[in-house]
Amino acid sequence: MKLSAFRSLLLATAIAVTATAAMADEAWRKRAGIGEFAPAAQNWEEIEAAAREEGQVVVYSVSSRIAKLVDDFRERYGVEIIGHDIPSDLQIEKLRREHKSGVYGVDVLFNSEFPMLLNEALPNELVWNFLPDTVIGDLAENEKSPLLVQRHSSRVLFYNTALNPDGPPIDSLWDLTRPEWAGRTLLPSPLEDGLSANFIQTILAHPDEMAAAYEREFGAPIEYSAAVTEAVDSNPLVDKPDAAMEWLHRFLNNQPIFQGSTTKIFNNVADVKQDNPPVGITSFSKMRSNEEGIYAAAPMIDLDPVFGVTYPTALMIADKAPHPNAAKLLIRYMMEEEGLKPWNEPGDYAARAGFEAEQVREFDLPPFDSLKLWPIDPDEIYSSKHNFLALYLALG
Repeated sequence: MKLSAFRSLLLATAIAVTATAAMADEAWRKRAGIGEFAPAAQNWEEIEAAAREEGQVVVYSVSSRIAKLVDDFRERYGVEIIGHDIPSDLQIEKLRREHKSGVYGVDVLFNSEFPMLLNEALPNELVWNFLPDTVIGDLAENEKSPLLVQRHSSRVLFYNTALNPDGPPIDSLWDLTRPEWAGRTLLPSPLEDGLSANFIQTILAHPDEMAAAYEREFGAPIEYSAAVTEAVDSNPLVDKPDAAMEWLHRFLNNQPIFQGSTTKIFNNVADVKQDNPPVGITSFSKMRSNEEGIYAAAPMIDLDPVFGVTYPTALMIADKAPHPNAAKLLIRYMMEEEGLKPWNEPGDYAARAGFEAEQVREFDLPPFDSLKLWPIDPDEIYSSKHNFLALYLALG
């Protein structure tokens, strides 16, 4: 009887704790004007006044360029930006651990890891979408919801333009599997870098396109290596071999060089004082790092079938943000011209249609929608992540 009473007491305590937490969550949402408590109209005069009272806004940012906003934002609004440069996947893990410990110290996430955001953080109410009414008319529907997209980023193939004056040294992704390119492709390790894994998974999601590109490159239908057939036979989640798997097998066995820094990759590709430059998979926006006489590189925008993979970078409010009004103000600011300035660079395409049109003219680049880029599929990447890792290890 005593044991039964003790269990009943534990159950009652757990129910009470859960109910108290739910009430606290609701109280925060009501106070912050988030979720079901978002007002029908946004009163920016009131939001700005409340943000000034809060005094600061804490940001986990996928980009170190967040630091470039600090002075102007402080001068405009009297609010201090406390920025932390953290990779997207680690942001979500950090937020999860902090919430589990009852620590609520961050206001805004600036994040590119859409597979985890849409399948974990958002449904588990670790983050909340906030759409400033000042930008609604300049965004596509999928840039407003489920999360507010600030810009479209990409991982793409770069080559050294100084040492290849006649143009890119390759014309197909399949060239990366040729013997002459052994040990001469640089990229972050897909086992350590989430965006690099997303890049490879997106290629694996396009087997028909990779098969067609193979025939254009080699003039014959693709034949599968024994290693690919064996990897498929040993994996119950894979029905049959395909061209994308074959490409990955040949690529991994052509000794790509894994480097942790996308900046380092760009520099090693773009260095004009070398004899036999590699190519590299790095951020499209690294075009900004070109420096006359030191670094010269460009993306291979006509590569067959694509020259890279694109993904959105979004802004959102962290659950139980201690400075929710400053968070709203910062998000609106980062969607406006001044707040977008650090990312107004060649290769970073603004989500806002008006700003993108200006970038196309200023940087003499094709419109974003016309680029030969494959967008990530967040749900497919998330659901197939474990199978991808098994296949990756088997094919390598």
